[in-house]
Amino acid sequence: MLGLGRRTLRSGKEFSAFDLAVGLPLAPRQFFSVADCLRERLEAQQLTQIIDEPADVAQPPPSRASSPSSPPSPLSSAPPSPPAFSECATARTESAAVNKKGSKRRKKEKRKREMVDSSDPELKSTHREHRNAAKKNAIQTGVNARRLPHTKLGWIGKLRAQDGSESPDVGSPPSSSLPAIGMVSHSYTQEDVNRLSGTKGFLYVLWGGEVTIPLVDSSQREFTLLGGKPKDLVGWQKVTNGAAQMMCSRRSRGHFTADDSYHRRANSDTPYPSVSRGLSHGGGQQDFTPFKRPGELQNHPANIVITDEMLAHIFYQRIVGFANCLARVFALILFAFCQSQMSLLAAWDPKLRWPFEKSIFAACTFNFGPRVSTCSHLDFGNLAWGWCAITALGSFDADRGGHLILWDLKMVIRFPAGATILIPSAILRHSNVPVQAHETRYSFVQYSAGGLFRWVRNGFMTDEDFNRKATSSEKSARAAEAAGQWEEGVGMYEVL
Repeated sequence: MLGLGRRTLRSGKEFSAFDLAVGLPLAPRQFFSVADCLRERLEAQQLTQIIDEPADVAQPPPSRASSPSSPPSPLSSAPPSPPAFSECATARTESAAVNKKGSKRRKKEKRKREMVDSSDPELKSTHREHRNAAKKNAIQTGVNARRLPHTKLGWIGKLRAQDGSESPDVGSPPSSSLPAIGMVSHSYTQEDVNRLSGTKGFLYVLWGGEVTIPLVDSSQREFTLLGGKPKDLVGWQKVTNGAAQMMCSRRSRGHFTADDSYHRRANSDTPYPSVSRGLSHGGGQQDFTPFKRPGELQNHPANIVITDEMLAHIFYQRIVGFANCLARVFALILFAFCQSQMSLLAAWDPKLRWPFEKSIFAACTFNFGPRVSTCSHLDFGNLAWGWCAITALGSFDADRGGHLILWDLKMVIRFPAGATILIPSAILRHSNVPVQAHETRYSFVQYSAGGLFRWVRNGFMTDEDFNRKATSSEKSARAAEAAGQWEEGVGMYEVL
């Protein structure tokens, strides 16, 4: 004991109001890390913070009078008359406790009402507001997503469909350019649109890149999403500019072969290096990974170093978080399916190295530019009905280049830097318009191979191994399931 101002009582005992029990300090548990806890909380916020949600549609804010659930501003409410005498402090404490209890009760009741009224109780009210606002801007495409080319079992797209020979009928979409959406005033003539696409009859989507716009098929399925940008446009510009600068500065440190630059997505006259990271199944895995099982994509050690630096940076983690937020808000069933299947894969082999800890996407690609433009192609190895998230980076005039062309939809879409678009890249042919010679354009793409989902569905084995080991009844059940696999996948899209 440390004695300070000690007194002796009549009983003979010593007493002090300042007695301090000094003992051994408490040591924290060895596994506890403040830095790890902070990192985990920051990562958890990536999918839930309003700052990383799609930007609101330009609408006047609701008046406070029409929002009964919002509490009144303390500055605008008159202070109550103070109680008399010594009851003041007690009454103030009791009043605060009652108000706090009532506030918690009202918030709890509001959440219950929202869950009852919503078809998606897992989503926050803010998420539902964004989704409902975006639906008002939905664009009809005239295509039936069920008729987009896919393999018989439906897990991946069709390689032979890249030439457009199996392109579905577009139906009757609008014959002229759509009105500007999202703070854009530049206009195009039909001749300009024909020049951008290199053909005739395409629709131009004058998108500002800030609001979210679903593209719906003839059955009102939201199968493609112009995701846009988060609400904090100024902060997001810092993120995407920083991501572009990181890719630019690391390009010179990479080890790029001819195959890395002259690949099937690049135009022959404008090659660009491309590095893919993450997991795959069906090709591209590392040499020591058996071809029959999922593994990490193969890369030169120098390319692993530079992409690891970007994967670990908050700029790219924010981009990944935003893409996941878009998928969860606008395709909840598809999101839950991808999340559950990838979780099963991770549990099956804990040694698998994922590009990001909390993402539904198993792989990503860094397109190093400096002026990325792609030819018409299909990423046919991806999950056929799954979404591929494309984020444009760099500094370029979006009115003169960088447009996304969706050939099967006959659409040319303005695609500014910093914006994200999600498409089923395995079944929709797509390409990009080149930017000007003095500009820069990079891109960051997130996706999942269809073979990974097939591997999980087979009980973590190939089709050949499953057919060799399965009983007759299991084979019959699998055949019946395969017949409806594609329909079930397309059914995961939200309906407008």
